[in-house]
Amino acid sequence: MARPDQSWITHPSWLALGWLAIGCLSLGALPAAADGLRPHDVIYQFLFKGVSGGELELRLRPDSRPDSWIYETHAHPNFLASFFVSSNSIERGWFRTTSAGVVPERYFLDEGGSDKDNGSDLAYEWDRGRLVGRARGQPLDLAIEPGTQDVMSIRAAVMVDLQMGREPRDYTMLDGRELKRYVYTKVGSVRLKTEIGEYDTVIYQSDRKGSDGHGRIWQYWYAPSLGWLPLRAEQREDGKARMTLAIRSLKWHDGDNGVAAVPSPAK
Repeated sequence: MARPDQSWITHPSWLALGWLAIGCLSLGALPAAADGLRPHDVIYQFLFKGVSGGELELRLRPDSRPDSWIYETHAHPNFLASFFVSSNSIERGWFRTTSAGVVPERYFLDEGGSDKDNGSDLAYEWDRGRLVGRARGQPLDLAIEPGTQDVMSIRAAVMVDLQMGREPRDYTMLDGRELKRYVYTKVGSVRLKTEIGEYDTVIYQSDRKGSDGHGRIWQYWYAPSLGWLPLRAEQREDGKARMTLAIRSLKWHDGDNGVAAVPSPAK
């Protein structure tokens, strides 16, 4: 599946279809989470025009160094989607958090197929202002500016910004082999019913900077009470949902053995 704007599935797998946005907001009366990032496992159901394609799993874990993290995405396609997406695909990002926000350090993608040369493995050389390695199987040496993100680090970058109470801003992101800039706009707020319960959410829309407003856009439902974790995401076209990711389960990992599942609501 192609990623004309931001997506949760890196072409041709699901993995980049993840939140590119995880945008920004005006906090208003909603409290910002002060605890920062928490290790977790979250599973989303993926639908294309209302038809299920399986599940997408995200895992956030602390790295060995202080304030450093590893984010992973794993696809769990159903039978139909398995013809297009490998269950062996994996996308991983390394980043650290600072007072200025998220600073990515490395990005890796293995689409799980037999041709390993089509993957990506990129390192951020911030001292030189370069992003170097291989992207989509080809060498890449790209000039970058502070604040540049990739499809993994952007997910954490927006959550961290929201937790710190920062106002919305644009994000520059590596999309395939080029840098693109996206703008985030607050759409509204709603109490959202999900498979893990009912939560107050803030909705943000993400669109590529300079867009005429007639292309595909993404909308995200963020839950302040869950550290601004996105509970739902939709790629919309002509006012209708084209792709949807809806949360199915969430587990917090606090400490080596501290695993706390967010219970499903009583039926």
